[in-house]
Amino acid sequence: MCLVSVQAQAAPGYDQGRDDLEWVMDYLIEWFPGVWDSGPQVWFENNIRMPSEEGGHEHWHRTFARIDAPQIGEVVFYGQINVGGRDGAIIGGSQVLYHAVIDEALGAVNIFGQGPLDPEKFENLHQRPELWGTVQFRDRPAINCDWIWRRDGDQIFGVLQGNAPDKQAYGPGTCSFISKRTGEEFRADAEWVLTPEQLWLYDNNWSAGMLFLGREDKTHIRLHRARPYVCQIEAMDDIQAASHDRGHVIGFETSAGRALEATLLRAEYPAADGFGRDDRLRLMVTDPETNETLAVADEDALSDEIRVRADGLKVECQMTDQFAPLSDQ
Repeated sequence: MCLVSVQAQAAPGYDQGRDDLEWVMDYLIEWFPGVWDSGPQVWFENNIRMPSEEGGHEHWHRTFARIDAPQIGEVVFYGQINVGGRDGAIIGGSQVLYHAVIDEALGAVNIFGQGPLDPEKFENLHQRPELWGTVQFRDRPAINCDWIWRRDGDQIFGVLQGNAPDKQAYGPGTCSFISKRTGEEFRADAEWVLTPEQLWLYDNNWSAGMLFLGREDKTHIRLHRARPYVCQIEAMDDIQAASHDRGHVIGFETSAGRALEATLLRAEYPAADGFGRDDRLRLMVTDPETNETLAVADEDALSDEIRVRADGLKVECQMTDQFAPLSDQ
């Protein structure tokens, strides 16, 4: 699938009728939920090419789920970001509730997004259905930006736009307003592009003209849908660990007491014939102290299993039906 990033000026020039908007809603419901990880982008930037002098993107493990929360609306999603991968801590402020509605006047699916009231009570909310009926927006009337989603070929994209004309000072597809907290202008510029397997997101925020969230180079974080695996490691202490195919790292020790890591990563690697890149699944055993790669197994991208042997140890990973629960941080 060829993904083409669209520009943030999203309001003019679109004539999407009810059928188009129902298509957008249907595929938001189908594509948005899941486990997403930027591990392949981090690998590419560290091994092939950095995007700019600003350096590489942060490693995000992002979870979205549709939840049953009728007190908020009919179509509601919850999302959070764990920094550094699935085992990392939840990024402060990354817990967000999303209420999606079809807005024919805007010609878009509008998603109202805001953090939950008392977010610490709702960490890992996607796996805690007993709490879905109690979660609330922090302050819904304070939402100043519409998050409008439209169809563009076989992908959907969303941009922030002020929910009143005076909040579109920088043109359609932009959002700015005077913060009640600081008295300074707050400006947001965001673009998300979603396909079944990839989620590209760019999200910059400025206060009084100073960028405080996002990147100066305005490049997207590129997230890939992850698949769950379970890995068996025969070493000093035999290990069985929940994993996934987008860059999960498992630390272990050999029978000789050497600390090693096993990494399962489906990504675009330089093609074997030297032309372009191929989507492959690899299982790599490395020494984190020396960065030496001791063994690599290479399989088709959608392989259900992969195994590697090196220096008396054996690592084998098999796809499983579902992800293990995220642990409490």
